Amino acid sequence: DGGKVNAASVLVVIGIHREELAFGREVLGGLDPGEVDVLEIPEGLSGRRPLPDECFRHRALHRALYLQLLPHLDPGHRLLVDLHAGFDDAGPSADLLCAQASLQSRLALALEATPMPGCGEAMTTLRECVRVITLDPRQPVHASTVIPEAVWNNPGFAYLGVEVYLPDDAQGRARGVVLARRVIRLAGRCAQDVLPA
Repeated sequence: DGGKVNAASVLVVIGIHREELAFGREVLGGLDPGEVDVLEIPEGLSGRRPLPDECFRHRALHRALYLQLLPHLDPGHRLLVDLHAGFDDAGPSADLLCAQASLQSRLALALEATPMPGCGEAMTTLRECVRVITLDPRQPVHASTVIPEAVWNNPGFAYLGVEVYLPDDAQGRARGVVLARRVIRLAGRCAQDVLPA
């Protein structure tokens, strides 16, 4: 799976959506102790799509929960990895959401150079099953989020949303777990390359 990351440089948060906590534990259970710092949200929010009359409350709860992450980031944390899981029969695949331009560029280069056997039958590099998507609203094509800008665009650290899409079978889930681990390790190394200590 690649080299080690400075333990103090990456904080991975799991369980923002309670249905995804088990996946997060499975992914992090395969990393060496101390490889990354972990923040587990034991009673996260529901990840189901809110009904129209629930949208305001849903957004407000998400914003409040994300703002509560900020005190858990130490000065040595350069990267906050926000791990999520979704479903896609064509998976496993992943989207990486980030506002930091130098980290996006470094990730794109690293994905192109990193082999990923098992990501898909004909896929040979991580770039073929992982997309890097900007959160920067100044860009013509970007993702929008309910996450507060104080989290996804913070001068003290880079935010990286990692959404891993899993097929609904055990073998596909296992490949998705491996994919998530590789992405976390790769992101940690990329952050060390481009973000100030």
